[in-house]
Amino acid sequence: MKKEKPSKNVNCDIRFDNNPNGIFKAGDKVTGSVVLTLTQLKKVRGVYLLVTGFADTFWSAKVPHGPKNKKTKADFKGHEDFIRQKLYFVGSDTGNSIDLVTGVQYHYFKFDIPPNAPTSMEGKYGHVRYAIKVTLERPWKHDHNFQIPFTVLAKADLDANNPAFKNPVKVVDELRFYCWICRSNPLIVAGSVKRSAFVPGDSIELMLEVNNLSKEDVSEGVIKLQKVTRFTSQTQIVEQTQIIAENEMIKYEAVEIQKTLPVAKLSTVTFEKQFLVGPLTPTENRNSKIIQVGYQFDILIKPKLSTKKIELTIPIIIGSAGLKTEEAMSFVRSSGIEKLSAGLNRDQPSAPPPPYVEDQDSLYPISSLQRAYERDGSMEEWDGRNE
Repeated sequence: MKKEKPSKNVNCDIRFDNNPNGIFKAGDKVTGSVVLTLTQLKKVRGVYLLVTGFADTFWSAKVPHGPKNKKTKADFKGHEDFIRQKLYFVGSDTGNSIDLVTGVQYHYFKFDIPPNAPTSMEGKYGHVRYAIKVTLERPWKHDHNFQIPFTVLAKADLDANNPAFKNPVKVVDELRFYCWICRSNPLIVAGSVKRSAFVPGDSIELMLEVNNLSKEDVSEGVIKLQKVTRFTSQTQIVEQTQIIAENEMIKYEAVEIQKTLPVAKLSTVTFEKQFLVGPLTPTENRNSKIIQVGYQFDILIKPKLSTKKIELTIPIIIGSAGLKTEEAMSFVRSSGIEKLSAGLNRDQPSAPPPPYVEDQDSLYPISSLQRAYERDGSMEEWDGRNE
């Protein structure tokens, strides 16, 4: 494969029509133009535009390998394509060489984003990326390449009439201390939310009832709103040997953590906690086979003098909410454009995205968007259960 090389004599400006930030929804029709400016004659086989949308997963772990099942490092990888369209503006991949004269050339493109395309995301162990690349394909020489990423929001709009989303969700568990004739009365914990589906800007009201009929004090309760990302690999590589096999890695990221006060023995306390849904990637569990994103509340109740704990999980759905979600994705794209370009191993975009200007009426301050982007990029690990 020929290496890619920038050129001081060629400038390429890739523009989207009526969408300078390059944020689209799954199913959108995308149109735009490519403006090539040459200050020197170039001999090419062709000039083409390549639209790509794909997911990659990647991580390393030690696995049993060899005669004695000695632990050996293995690389896990997965790949999935959502879009791959190639359009020649000039020439073809099999034609003769063509001279591109100096001056300005205009080319136009259009393509459809598949209706089931997943949302763009960046993570430590995987990503979903979309990009447009323009290539000057040169025979026997390095190609000139110019690329720019764009952002896709999956169709995650919630149906307000869906009764499953309106119904409250409640989980209950209990714990008894000691055993046999010394067995205590139960510590009963119930967690509930009024409905199961939310969008950015919503406030989630979580009720936590701790009915402590035992004679053991509860030191505290910990409630974590968790982002749960499931990565799937399709190949496993050990010592240059590739095996076709599916493996999974699940990572938990704490979006927000709140704690409760202690609960004394032989008492009942109800806690009401509010969680504001910030600029989060929507729930994604249908459109990609190798990356799924979900959300849940993990509740941990810690007795003071016992190693036993109560753990509850309440799954929820995060949908998209028009401009509120697009505002967050706009900032993510602007902040992450260099990371995307480096990950694609191609030249930097010929033109940077427009600067992010915070709206005074914005739901989220720029600091919260920065934290959201850093969270998605770092994929902070947390086991979601035990401290």
